[in-house]
Amino acid sequence: MTNYHQYNAVDFAADDFFKNWVCKSDPDSNAFWEAFLKDYPEKYYELEEARLLVLNLGKVEPDVATSERIDRLWSRIEASGPDIVPMRNGRLLPFRVIGMAAASVALVLAAYLFLVAKTDKKGADPRTHFAAGSNWKEVSNTAAKPLLVGLPDKSQVILEKNSSVRYPAQFDHKKREVMLIGEAFFDVSKDPEKPFLVYANGLVTKVLGTSFTIRSVENEPDVTVSVKTGLVSVYSEQRNKASDPEAEGIVLTPNQKAVFQKEKALLSRTLVEKPAVVVPEATLPSFVFENAPAAEVFETLEKVYGIDVIFDEQIMENCTLTMDLSKADLFEKLVVICKVLDTEYKLIDAQVIIYGKSC
Repeated sequence: MTNYHQYNAVDFAADDFFKNWVCKSDPDSNAFWEAFLKDYPEKYYELEEARLLVLNLGKVEPDVATSERIDRLWSRIEASGPDIVPMRNGRLLPFRVIGMAAASVALVLAAYLFLVAKTDKKGADPRTHFAAGSNWKEVSNTAAKPLLVGLPDKSQVILEKNSSVRYPAQFDHKKREVMLIGEAFFDVSKDPEKPFLVYANGLVTKVLGTSFTIRSVENEPDVTVSVKTGLVSVYSEQRNKASDPEAEGIVLTPNQKAVFQKEKALLSRTLVEKPAVVVPEATLPSFVFENAPAAEVFETLEKVYGIDVIFDEQIMENCTLTMDLSKADLFEKLVVICKVLDTEYKLIDAQVIIYGKSC
């Protein structure tokens, strides 16, 4: 027997049985993959990524019979109005699983996986929003260069290689929802009345209007969200009856990054690899210091990069700096400053903590 539970997305995409199911499903293959996903719900994203690979590389033609069957099945599901299984500790609860298929505007009709709970649970798996019916679009980038995608609200997505984005043809009147596999930069049109949400491998990113990058690659342990402008709320998809998942998340400001560990469903905050200047060039202060108090230097860093620098003012009160840091980035500046002051720095929750002895 094939050890499908050990497969990754590439393995699935190369498997003849899986490819045949994607191209033209039948009752036997539907039953097999329903049972498989019930036993291994954590394989959802590998299956979905493999489906995209098959569609993009195989140039599959639509299966009209499958389309009609799916439409009828969706009608029954929507009429019954079942709740969806919530996520717990980064994994889907192993309740009843139904194999579904959905229409792809750019490609074809193909199998899509939809999970339905027997019991009454709170919350909904957002992936079902993008599978239900034909009123959604899917764009994949198989080229070497980034692909620009325009959304219905005039927001823009720069989709990286081997990535895909799925979104409704028209956004809901209360919110704008998008699903991402891979990596993309989002420039979101401002609309205070309609929050913009991106679902990526267990992580939800919520904004009103801003620009940010999400990296959600299947074979990487972490999902990251890096903010360029504006404010971004990030939280786990998992639903807890006793709490609001968004309240348990974090808010990111420019130059901050959220890191979500998929295996443990842990969310943390740090700084991006290369923090950018956040003040206008016309008001950019000089980084040439002459006998400047250490506190003044740290305050300049805070202003220019929009970060918090925590230090003991009493320990640093007699410390001065004479140096030119104009051509250094933030972390290069910190290394030079700490070397001169004989101190060290650490990043804790996106804050720069300076510690060491007095001058």
